[in-house]
Amino acid sequence: MKISDVLSPALTLCDLSGASKKRVLEDLSALITKQLGGDAEQTDQLFHNLIARERLGSTGIGEGVAIPHCRASGFRRIYGCLIKLEKSIDFDAQDDQPVDLIFALVVPEEKNDEHLATLARIAALMQDKNTRESLRQCSSNEELYAAATALERAN
Repeated sequence: MKISDVLSPALTLCDLSGASKKRVLEDLSALITKQLGGDAEQTDQLFHNLIARERLGSTGIGEGVAIPHCRASGFRRIYGCLIKLEKSIDFDAQDDQPVDLIFALVVPEEKNDEHLATLARIAALMQDKNTRESLRQCSSNEELYAAATALERAN
């Protein structure tokens, strides 16, 4: 799996303002469904799926990174959304540190093996200090996408 297999420029946002974990997950849900031609009902369902996953345990993995993910009906493949927040927010991360890098994954309900493999790959990349520093240096959506996809070639 390469990052470019799940991430597109349209789903890469730099310096998004996010007041809270809930608000960021709402914005993520709206962005993903809008880019994929979905409607308000699909946005609500995606948001509820992400929140349900967070109730099982925070997807904040530490070092300022969160990887919210969920399964959802109506998707044919895995979609990723990379966000660099303007300011860090509380995300109930494992290390109790605020989060400023979010790589969300939305997975078709029947793609369990691919879900786990993609999640493991993204987690491994995001746990690398150089990766995080590279992403945090970006100042535009285009730079953030280029940096993320360049990482797949380097790793």
